[in-house]
Amino acid sequence: MPIVKKAPAIVRRDVKLEEPVSVLLDDYAQFIESSPDHVVNAVLKRTLWRDQDYRKWRESRRSRGGEGAPTGQERTGKS
Repeated sequence: MPIVKKAPAIVRRDVKLEEPVSVLLDDYAQFIESSPDHVVNAVLKRTLWRDQDYRKWRESRRSRGGEGAPTGQERTGKS
């Protein structure tokens, strides 16, 4: 078993942010000497996994028939 895990796949997403949030994101990334992408990934992971209702909902979807995360089309509403 390797000590260092393989890096997760990175996908490009296009999101719109409120201007104050965008400024905050850039400022925080500069503060920790990292990229805005890293900050968004870290904040989303931490925030979403702390949401107990979301975790229950996600688990119930998986147990109902192996449904996993939504596809890109389902997330964006694009076909």
